Amino acid sequence: MSKTPSSALNLKFRGKKVELLPEDEELISLALSIIWTKFNKKIESCNFDQDNKVRLSFKKNEGRVYFDLQESALDFTFINKVFHKALFK
Repeated sequence: MSKTPSSALNLKFRGKKVELLPEDEELISLALSIIWTKFNKKIESCNFDQDNKVRLSFKKNEGRVYFDLQESALDFTFINKVFHKALFK
C-alpha cells in the first residue's frame, strides 16, 4: 500500500477534481476511517453503484458485504448530528 499522503495524490490527479468544503472533507475522512478501523483494516475496496448500494470487498478473498444507502438514509440525520458535534466541539 502506498504511503503517499492523500493531499499529494490529489495534487497529481490530472482529471476533473471535486472541490469539497474543508468540513465536508473532514466528515468524509472520519466516516471512512471509522469503517476502515471497524473492519480491522481488512477492506480492499469500497464501491458505490448507481442503485444506492455499496459493496465492501475484503482482502485475501474473505468475502464481501453489501449496504443499501436508501434504507440507511433514514438514520442519516442522527448520524450527521453525532459526527458534527464530535468534529466541531
